Amino acid sequence: MGKNSQFINGFVGIHVSAALKRCVDYVLWLDNCNNYYDPTHKRASTFVGKNGIFIVEGDINDTVLLTKLFEVIHFTHEMYLAAQAGVRYAMQNPKSYIYSNIAGFVNVLEVCKNANPQPVIVWASSSSVYGLNTKVPFSEKDRTDQPTSL
Repeated sequence: MGKNSQFINGFVGIHVSAALKRCVDYVLWLDNCNNYYDPTHKRASTFVGKNGIFIVEGDINDTVLLTKLFEVIHFTHEMYLAAQAGVRYAMQNPKSYIYSNIAGFVNVLEVCKNANPQPVIVWASSSSVYGLNTKVPFSEKDRTDQPTSL
């Protein structure tokens, strides 16, 4: 793929892809397309498969898949936006959050650590980390030690 390529995961990633595509040669969007949101919307995105933006359906916990992607495509950047959505759902199914948001993130870090070249990693957190903070707008300097969900 070109000298610059961006690896993106997560629902928000597809919307970021269009803007990033102006700066890099290729964008690869990885998503497990689970049923929390209707996956047909992601698959039908007007961005996918056009102008150097590609989607791969897969799980960030699939080390074999991630390793293969990083072997085939020498990503210069990895933008991590993957997470299980839904604050209320975290109370009903906390293991899905641990699997996706914690184990998945560690897996991506491990694959990136072993990649050659090693990509720059950009990680975005959720506004949910501000938890019981009532200050608006949130700031990166705000305390995040009282989250209300995983």
